[in-house]
Amino acid sequence: MFLSILNILLDFAALGLVLATGAFALQSGAAIFLCDRPLLPSLSRSYRPSIAVLVPAHNEEQHIEATLHRIKSDLSLNDHVVVVADNCVDQTASLAVRGGAEVVVRNDSSRRGKGFALAAGLRHLAPVAPEVVVFVDADCQFSPHGLDLLARACAATDGPVQCLNLMLANPDKPASSRFAEFAWRIKNDFRPNGYARLGLPCHLLGTGMAVPWRLIDPALFATGHLTEDVLLGIELASNGYSPRFLRGARVTSYFPDTQHGRDRQKQRWVHGHLGLISSHLPRLVYHGVRRRDLGLLAMAADLAVPPLSMLAAANVTLALLCFGHVALGGSVVPLAIALIANAAFVFSLMTSWYFCGRDLIGLRELKQLPRHLFMVTRAALKLFRGHRAQWIRADRSHHPDREVHSPSTGTSFEI
Repeated sequence: MFLSILNILLDFAALGLVLATGAFALQSGAAIFLCDRPLLPSLSRSYRPSIAVLVPAHNEEQHIEATLHRIKSDLSLNDHVVVVADNCVDQTASLAVRGGAEVVVRNDSSRRGKGFALAAGLRHLAPVAPEVVVFVDADCQFSPHGLDLLARACAATDGPVQCLNLMLANPDKPASSRFAEFAWRIKNDFRPNGYARLGLPCHLLGTGMAVPWRLIDPALFATGHLTEDVLLGIELASNGYSPRFLRGARVTSYFPDTQHGRDRQKQRWVHGHLGLISSHLPRLVYHGVRRRDLGLLAMAADLAVPPLSMLAAANVTLALLCFGHVALGGSVVPLAIALIANAAFVFSLMTSWYFCGRDLIGLRELKQLPRHLFMVTRAALKLFRGHRAQWIRADRSHHPDREVHSPSTGTSFEI
């Protein structure tokens, strides 16, 4: 009786793991073997809408002027930029005014989080609404003409569009920073690019995203959720407006310099992602099946993929449990499914490394892999013990421009 119950539990666990790993493998395979599918034939000649650039900023005096300078180079006379100085205790607001932005000062310590700041900025825009709202974080830099391309794509598709969002590690910092950049490349470029080549939607990533004004509802933003961007994309997709991925435009920023800052940032992301898996994954699957909507099911599969360190640990742990189950006389079916999941994961990870990680991860960095795995696992365990992360700005600093390698193609860009 015990072996029968254990066999059923392992069957379900193995099947769930295969589905999550299979989504990663599908995205990797498409990114490698399929050709680019342009969002539109010629964005540069498409309609240019009026836009408002919304920049949430919490104590960003170090970055705000450089960000505004790059943004203004793509603006027309019908456009404007709004900075929400959210609970700031530095010179963010005055520097934003000096940079030519409209500034909304928000002081509400009881409602912390990027989502509340965005809702305040959207309410400010409502009286003279633009055609498209572009959201960009205060520490991000657009690629040349990236803002213009993103706005045109949003107007042409009449739906939300997410551009390529890269975070860079300081090359002088420990290997854990490069592991973080590698994981970020996989999550924000390699995987959504694979879906884009299949004609499937992506999740919103918080910065470098554009939404038509007619789809804007400030109430959707006014949340303290740790991953309010992904939540917004899910809500829009559920209403029939799935986000699309535009790799031709790019925003870049940097990981925190300090280990404490990186750990805190990773914990916030892990908690937010796992929280969405438990709260919204069943809903996405339900709506996808009921409507026979492949796009919603694809977004559900993508959401089901946990941080890669956790996915690796889960695959290895399940395989070991299934080996033990077989040794006790149980069925080999769970073991076969677990081995398929492990093979798919290894294929996806190695191809991801070959196409977008060789410049970051070598033999020297592999020595730091156990620490990186421990950091992600510890963040997940804190959530399971009830220690939920709060929205706290990670400490960052500016770094000199450096070459950015674009995953999946090997092409280099200068920023």
